[in-house]
Amino acid sequence: MQQDVLPLFARSDLDRLRLAADILLRLAEDGAIPETLEAELVIFRDRVEHALLLPTDAPAAAPAAHGTA
Repeated sequence: MQQDVLPLFARSDLDRLRLAADILLRLAEDGAIPETLEAELVIFRDRVEHALLLPTDAPAAAPAAHGTA
């Protein structure tokens, strides 16, 4: 079974999209956005957050050596 992997470069773009969705949803609290658009934004933000949970394609960092001078 192949696991979905998020390219490392895409993480910052997804963070920006999540932030934009959060800002728009704050406007929705004031009634500036129709309820149908608010619902779509919630779904979009949830999907972006799910994508951010995927592992990246970058190799794991080597553990730092302890006790070396």
